[in-house]
Amino acid sequence: MNAESYADAYWVRIHEGESLLGAGFLLTRGFVLTALHVVSGSSGDDVRLELHLPGGKRVPGRLCDWIEEADLALVAVLGAHAYDLPLAPPTDRPRPDVAWLGTYRPPDTKTALSGRVTHAPIIHRSDAHGEFTGLQMTVDQLVHDFAGYSGSPVHAVPTDTEPGEERPVVGILMEQELSRADGSRDTNVVFAASVQHAAQRFPHFDIGHLREVAAGKPMLVPGSRPPAEPRAAPPTVDVDGYLKKVRQLLEDGLITPEEAARSRERASRALDAQWLDGASGD
Repeated sequence: MNAESYADAYWVRIHEGESLLGAGFLLTRGFVLTALHVVSGSSGDDVRLELHLPGGKRVPGRLCDWIEEADLALVAVLGAHAYDLPLAPPTDRPRPDVAWLGTYRPPDTKTALSGRVTHAPIIHRSDAHGEFTGLQMTVDQLVHDFAGYSGSPVHAVPTDTEPGEERPVVGILMEQELSRADGSRDTNVVFAASVQHAAQRFPHFDIGHLREVAAGKPMLVPGSRPPAEPRAAPPTVDVDGYLKKVRQLLEDGLITPEEAARSRERASRALDAQWLDGASGD
């Protein structure tokens, strides 16, 4: 895979129906990382999205997790195991004084961005979208407004990179610096969130938790724990509701038939335990 084709493999255009919301990239085969302000234009948190990949492939997605104070969001690829999606890109920590490139281009735009990382890592407070750890970069291209590039991956190009060698993703393009003169965004300075920091900000960043969130379970907040249920009065298990969620996850392709079978077995055991508890209390 040459340098151009590998980099092109990871970006994603995020649509709701015919409306283009913006860009993101495949952090894993099953999840797209993007800026929250990119998907905030959708009609709701539960809406089905369409993810357009390089080469014309389209796969369904759903917003499943977000961190409002950091302007970051994750979109689950529904039925990811059914598609031939690329492996997760290599990632690296942000560092200053290296070249960078971004091969994503908004529709009807021929300009790919590149430039230099001037400061990293930094803590950046955006104008309207929260605070994140990331990179400050200059852009070589004369582009008036970089808004269409938001959410796209930023690849580092170290000086010792060999031709055709994979270039790690270090950031996700977030916003452009405001001009001090008139408050416009007519500058060549942009900011990106660190990919590694972004992944760490999501609580329990594992497939099991994100499947539950995609199915409707509330997002866990880092450091918080749900209150313990009293042992003497355990809550009633909603087995029917649980089985409906399992069936929906299976239909959406978020779990395999084997995982669904194991979930049904757990539900059966929970129902048996619930019946025994009720019988012992009679």
